[in-house]
Amino acid sequence: MGKHGAEEGREAGTAQRRRLDQAAELCAKRGQTLTPLRRRVFEIVLAADRPLGAYDVMEILARDRGRVAPPTVYRSLDFLVSQGLVHKVLSVNGFVACSASARPHDAQLFICGSCGSSVEVAKKSHAGLIEEEAAALDFAIESVVLEVHGRCHACRLATANPTVHP
Repeated sequence: MGKHGAEEGREAGTAQRRRLDQAAELCAKRGQTLTPLRRRVFEIVLAADRPLGAYDVMEILARDRGRVAPPTVYRSLDFLVSQGLVHKVLSVNGFVACSASARPHDAQLFICGSCGSSVEVAKKSHAGLIEEEAAALDFAIESVVLEVHGRCHACRLATANPTVHP
């Protein structure tokens, strides 16, 4: 038997608070501070099911705090990227929460072109090939984010059966 909506919401809230607390601990171990603003920006990105642009984040922040200047939001997002808590999705100029921020990894982001949802997979399947190519070019890799664009299962179902909505 499935869970009721309220129970699922509580569990999601608990999981999100746990991720926020882990992020603060990770930053502290690195000698960095997850300020209240950075924490709120991370919370906004974490709650999204699709990449968010900086102006999307600013709009949500404005509901909580009033107007926040773009450079302030960009600095917070840059900090979160530098700490490995968020990935920048270059193809859509957005940001998504990292699913494995406690350890360095190559990210593979699967992005639906219909609904905008994104899923991160942190596997090493392509890492060896990229590292080999980098070595052959004497190229020092700083980060790898592979963006894969397509259509998610729900959107493909909705197209096949117009009565189904993602």
